[in-house]
Amino acid sequence: MKKRKILALLITAIMLMGILAACGDSTTTTNTDSPQPTGSGGETASPGTTSTATPPPPPQGEEQILRFGTTGIDGKFLSILSNNLYDSYVSQLVFEPLVNNDASGVYVPEIADFTMSADNLTYTFTLKDGITFSDGVPLTTADVAFTYRSMSHPDYDGPRSYAVSDLLGYEAFRAGETTDYPGIRIVNDRTIEFIFKDGTASPANISNFVFGIMPEHVYAFDNWNDLLDQGSQPLGSGKFLFDEYRPMEFVRLSTNSNYWNTPDMPNIDGILMLEVPEESLQNAFLTGQIDLAQPATTIDNYNAYNAMDVVSPVVFLDNGYQYLAFNTLRPTLSDVRVRQALMYALDRQAYINIMLGAELGSVGLAPISPVSWAFPTSGMNDYALDLDKASELMAEAGWVRGSDGVLAKDGIRMSLDWLVYQEAPWPGMLSELAFDTWRQIGVELNIVNMDFTTVISRTMDPEPGDKDFDIYTMGFSLSIDPDPTGALFDYDAFVPGGFNASGYYNETSQRLIAEGKTEFDQNRRAAIYQEWAQLMNYEIPTIIVAYRNALWVVNNRVQGMHIETYWNWTRGISDITLN
Repeated sequence: MKKRKILALLITAIMLMGILAACGDSTTTTNTDSPQPTGSGGETASPGTTSTATPPPPPQGEEQILRFGTTGIDGKFLSILSNNLYDSYVSQLVFEPLVNNDASGVYVPEIADFTMSADNLTYTFTLKDGITFSDGVPLTTADVAFTYRSMSHPDYDGPRSYAVSDLLGYEAFRAGETTDYPGIRIVNDRTIEFIFKDGTASPANISNFVFGIMPEHVYAFDNWNDLLDQGSQPLGSGKFLFDEYRPMEFVRLSTNSNYWNTPDMPNIDGILMLEVPEESLQNAFLTGQIDLAQPATTIDNYNAYNAMDVVSPVVFLDNGYQYLAFNTLRPTLSDVRVRQALMYALDRQAYINIMLGAELGSVGLAPISPVSWAFPTSGMNDYALDLDKASELMAEAGWVRGSDGVLAKDGIRMSLDWLVYQEAPWPGMLSELAFDTWRQIGVELNIVNMDFTTVISRTMDPEPGDKDFDIYTMGFSLSIDPDPTGALFDYDAFVPGGFNASGYYNETSQRLIAEGKTEFDQNRRAAIYQEWAQLMNYEIPTIIVAYRNALWVVNNRVQGMHIETYWNWTRGISDITLN
């Protein structure tokens, strides 16, 4: 109890520093850096300024608190509901999944061993001995079934439906026609089977079991809203306990002293995830307020952190990309020639030179990361800047300049609203470059600044007919398996809370997605995904702006921190110590 009181005082001191800094300096960043906002490890609208005050030293006995500076925490901490990277960090620390990946990207048992049937349709999981939730209640297969049945609930509106949609009996259960769910079969307290429908066997199916198991005795609900109301109060079997969440301020976790897997017990006492705006991160490191952050991937940040003695930057090729999504249901953007014209008129290489540099970025070609075995090595158009080609395509599509210089067709002006979140610098920079070059081909661009959560509320969250945008920009973290099911380009993800907000549908694309998912021969899968990538490179419902190296910064007092492409900081949390 005494430690928690001291920790609360530490939080208060740090938050007061931020308030005083904001009052004492009028400088703000108007254009900023994904769901993942790609910025300071998160995205939230927390316009702040650089602190010049020196924080007090950590109180006696509290030096074992890892302090993570981030933005973008939304309070959706349940494993089946979290829809951005930063809420997922909390979920990963509190809950545990059936399987997880190792540092090379191979899926391995986490809390359960597993086998597959000869036809690759049935996955049998056997829970390890002695697993308990943090309240001491044993974790059983009833909790596993509860978690996956919740993702199949008729009112489920999270982003994980793809993980259960191929299970036997899903459609009837989802429709509320029955409570019977033959795709989820409890054998006994420790053994459970997941049975997929005929024709849906896939090497990617194992990735559907990476979501943390929720305790039924805590989260059982009669009304879906009852579960949503508990979304910011996670309790799981993981290494950390949830203590407190204050929106736009912090999340506080403490080490689970009753963690069931004693040899893997963390060495630290807790974690503070502090909301620190991008422009304050460098000073927060210099003054000892934070230990870890993912700042915006910019060449300026790369150079600045390499020049600091108190931190060690970590750089690696990220499994993801920065993207620009079109609302392809809008008459201005429904024609592929218009989307291609806008691509030719977007100087992505200039953006990379300004924001990322050769050290941190390259032009995006396909919705598959270069780290993947499925990445296409040929047949990609890089759409280098060509304003003449862009104008030709607009003319072919029937758009003609009006007296005001803006293109028009059938009484509709080519006027586009671009939603720009301000928690990181890159969306603003990219939109400003587009404002100049698109104007030269007759496109009126309106840059609409807002916070990250507002962008989500207008793009992914609404019903398909209510999505309110022309263009938005974010970063996207990919799964290890290149299967695009449930992601930005999958029409089946064009649902409330789904990742696809563009509304784009292409029959060939959907066929290739299905074929790639069910093919077990990796060479044949690679060929399918390369054909799909070439199609997306032509159709451009979403522009892959850039491939990015990830930039992380670690305080030198942190020892044992290991971060790379397939291994985030939460995975090796038990190896970390603080000097």
